Parts: sequence; structure tokens; C-alpha cells
Amino acid sequence: MPNCQEIERALAAYAEGASAAADRHQVEAHLQACPACRSRVTAERNACELLRARRTELRGCAPEALRRRCAAQRAAPALAPVPARRPWVPLSLAASLVFAAGLLVMFGLGGSVETYAAQLAVDHMKCFQFPPDGNADVTVMGEQWRAANGWPLRIAPSEKAEGLELLGIRRCGSTRGRVAHMLYRWRGQPLSVYVLNSRIKDNPESAPNAEATLAHDHADHVVHAEDYEGVRKFGVEEIIWEHGGRTYTIVAQAPDPELRRVARYVRRLTH
Repeated sequence: MPNCQEIERALAAYAEGASAAADRHQVEAHLQACPACRSRVTAERNACELLRARRTELRGCAPEALRRRCAAQRAAPALAPVPARRPWVPLSLAASLVFAAGLLVMFGLGGSVETYAAQLAVDHMKCFQFPPDGNADVTVMGEQWRAANGWPLRIAPSEKAEGLELLGIRRCGSTRGRVAHMLYRWRGQPLSVYVLNSRIKDNPESAPNAEATLAHDHADHVVHAEDYEGVRKFGVEEIIWEHGGRTYTIVAQAPDPELRRVARYVRRLTH
């Protein structure tokens, strides 16, 4: 049976439903024995469905904010390219473009909760293709994040009682601003916690004062129905709430009631 690297060339076509019969049988046999590739195909199919559902928006113009950023980038002095060796990555070019295009579509569709939830669902699937190794120190990560991004961040550590293991943190893109993405394993499954340094309805170019975001009430850490919104996008559940001028989101494949418990833990340690 072909290994993951050998089967990689056929995965994109298979996910799109365009593979030849011989390749399809070979891929299906490999997927039965390989959970990692099976999970990847599921994510790629979700991204393909996203593109098909948003094909009309793809024909539109880029958002004005994006056009301004592109214009500013063109006007900036060009930097000399630095050659670098690129390691082999087990994602086909077609699959990578599907993910990138899907993210671009979502980033350009406005500022609603539904739109924001959709782009985080895609980002969650993309980032967990290659998650961090799990050697995460909360204090060090918080200091590194503040130094690199200019605003403080409280990170919920691993908690055995909750079945929660912190893997690491990344900075992900969004038209609403830079998003802190904390990656966890929860009961062995991927779970993401996103922190946006503004409210969803705020101007994406105006974020609250970095110090002021930490100076707010700590009395209520319970996730009530009236102050959070549950959303389901592309097979994952999300809980979204706003606090202290920031937007918090938890993303995982789990029933909404089960996510509430994790949300309480995260809310208690990140607010």
C-alpha cells in the first residue's frame, strides 16, 4: 500500500470528487488505515464546499480595507529576496490553494458573527493539519505574544481535570485584526481558542487600549445564554462572546452543552 507521501498527489482530486477510478480505490484503501490523511481529506472537502457555496462572492471586488493594504504594500520599498530551503510539506498545491482561497473569501465577506465564525472554522481545520508539539509554557508564550504583537494576552494552561492540553499559540489573520489562536487537545480532539483584540462590530483598524483590556470585572465567569452566541460552521461548533473590548471564540467538534464547560474554564483564566 502507498505511504502518505506517495498518496499525497491524489488526495486533492479525490477530495474534489475528480479522481480516476484506479486512484480513488487506492486512496480509499489508504484512508481506511490512516486517520491523519482521512482527517485531512475531510478538511479539504469542507474547504471545497465553502468555495462552491461562495462562488458568487469570488466574482466581486476586494474589500476596500484589503485594497488599501495592498496599495500600501506596493508603495513600500522592495526588500531583497532571501533564498531559503523549503521542506516538503504533505499538502498538495491544489489543496493549499483551496484553503487559502477559502480563507480569502471568508475574510472579504463582511463583519458579521456568521462571517467571522465561518473564517475561524476554516482556520481551525487548516492549523490542525500541522499543530504545535505541545511543549508550551504559558508564561513564556504570553511574554512572547506581547513583545511581538503589542497587546497582553492571558492564556488558559493545560488542565487534566478538564482533559485539556495546551499545544501552542499562533497569530492568524483576519479582516477584524490580528487573532491570537491557542491550540489545544481536548479529550484527544482538536480545540481552538481565538482572541480578537476588538469587538466584531468595531472598526477593524481600531483596537482597545492594550492595558485597558485587562482592567475589567472578574466577578462573572459563567457563560450565560444572553452573553454568548453558539454557531455551527462546516462541521464544528463555536461559542463566541465579547468581554473587555475583546472577542473570544472556542471552536471544536463537540455538542454545544459540552463546550460550555470548557468555555467557563477558559473564561475564568483569560479574563
